[in-house]
Amino acid sequence: MGSWAEQMLDELSPQELVGQLVLSGVGERREEILKLAEEGKIGSLIFYGKDMPDPQSTAQLANEFQRRSKVPLLIAADFEAGSGFIMRGGTKLPSNMAIGATGSPELAQKCGEVTAKEARAVGVHWVFAPVVDVNINPENPIINIRSFGSNPDEVARLAVAWISGCQSNGCLATAKHFPGHGDTSEDSHRVMPVVPHDMERMWRVELKPFQSTINSGVASIMTAHIHFPAIDPTPGLPATLSHKILTELLRNQMGFRGIVVTDAMAMHAIKLNFNMDEAVVMAVNAGADVIIADDAPSTYEALWRAVLDGKLSIERVREAAKRILEAKEWCGLNQRKFVDDAEVSKIVGCAEHQEVARLVAESSVTLLKNEGVLPLPPQTRLFAVVAETQRWTGEKPSTELAQLLGETFPNSTIHFVSRNPTPEEVDVIARRLTESPYDAVLLCIFPRAEAYQPESALAGGGMLALAEKLSSKSPLVVASFGSPYPLAKFTTSKALLCAYSDCPASLQSGTKVLVGKLEAKGKLPVSLQ
Repeated sequence: MGSWAEQMLDELSPQELVGQLVLSGVGERREEILKLAEEGKIGSLIFYGKDMPDPQSTAQLANEFQRRSKVPLLIAADFEAGSGFIMRGGTKLPSNMAIGATGSPELAQKCGEVTAKEARAVGVHWVFAPVVDVNINPENPIINIRSFGSNPDEVARLAVAWISGCQSNGCLATAKHFPGHGDTSEDSHRVMPVVPHDMERMWRVELKPFQSTINSGVASIMTAHIHFPAIDPTPGLPATLSHKILTELLRNQMGFRGIVVTDAMAMHAIKLNFNMDEAVVMAVNAGADVIIADDAPSTYEALWRAVLDGKLSIERVREAAKRILEAKEWCGLNQRKFVDDAEVSKIVGCAEHQEVARLVAESSVTLLKNEGVLPLPPQTRLFAVVAETQRWTGEKPSTELAQLLGETFPNSTIHFVSRNPTPEEVDVIARRLTESPYDAVLLCIFPRAEAYQPESALAGGGMLALAEKLSSKSPLVVASFGSPYPLAKFTTSKALLCAYSDCPASLQSGTKVLVGKLEAKGKLPVSLQ
């Protein structure tokens, strides 16, 4: 009697085996995707933020799909900074770079544990995290604080710990984006970046954390839509579609035995450069086991047609399907595919998990510069300017931070400003500063990596112009609740602080450091120019 995965491999028709390779989103097409699940034309799902308005309805959606599907589905989500990263009501953990600033594998492991427990509680078995890209490029618009830092050994150490916390709690982890998205200055959602380094450098930097996570047993690896001429010189061919990268390098040289999953095929690096039906077949032939489909029905049809036309061998399909079915068995889906609604509220967002967020946040806050300005006494007459921002889940950290600052410094006045203020906004704020005497000026920014918005990770000219005006009147403190990189540009400030994240715990910890209730213990995990 073989394992459940081997049994299923024998029982499923060739069409159903092809279906195992397709991963679909849900979105507006719920009924259509449910029907595909019933027909065995998809093997996995990904829930995005819009599918997960709250933990309870996420669990119900997961159960509905499992009820209708013949073979249990693997359900994935991008819980990069905890489930609360994209699901309201989940625990919002500080970013990977905040974990990097703590330098603590114990805290990294705890973050992996919390993420896995909350994922499993709502019916998610596969977390598309952690990002193990080594963020060496300060101009990187899309990795940035999603990375643990710029030192390959540290990234490897923290990633291995995070993965161990995640997988020892029954959730598949994913090291991404292979073979390394950390030294690009473009966003692969928009274009296809090129990483020009030679193999000696790739082994020393980019590939090092991937090799460590492979050696420690990571369940899956996600590909990058990036061209690496040193590994595969084929012009314009991204890693996702390269046999040399996914099979010869990742499988044969690096010894990876788990699931290779593509990044989303809808990203422009693929969509604008390839015919999608051909691209999905190329990806599987290159060595990908799971396709994050742009359009699941047409992805399924393209793969099945390729099998019939002899462009994709049934052996390759069986090999991929076997890995997927084994992962389902590892998650225990052959025994229990439904989640218990009653357990959701006890686990997701619980006090114990919030405590982990607090520990990471309090250990991560970093003072990059302090010319005798900080800490600010609570009675300081503070002129605070807070950049407007919103999380994926809809709340406004800018509003939350303004409230914290008002409570901490009762003599403060607080002004909001847009992310990249216009000259008119700068003049209005500067004029207000002259209306009363102030002891110090605080500027709070939220730079972060956002798909399709490369400028979101930077501090624009408007913000720098504002800082210059503010610093001419009183000592200026600049606090980033996001990327540390833009802080290098605020040359007129007397103090620079970074909390690496806009989650509630990071807002609180950053404020505590400003007022001297907490010591800044974090160490900058990247180099600033």
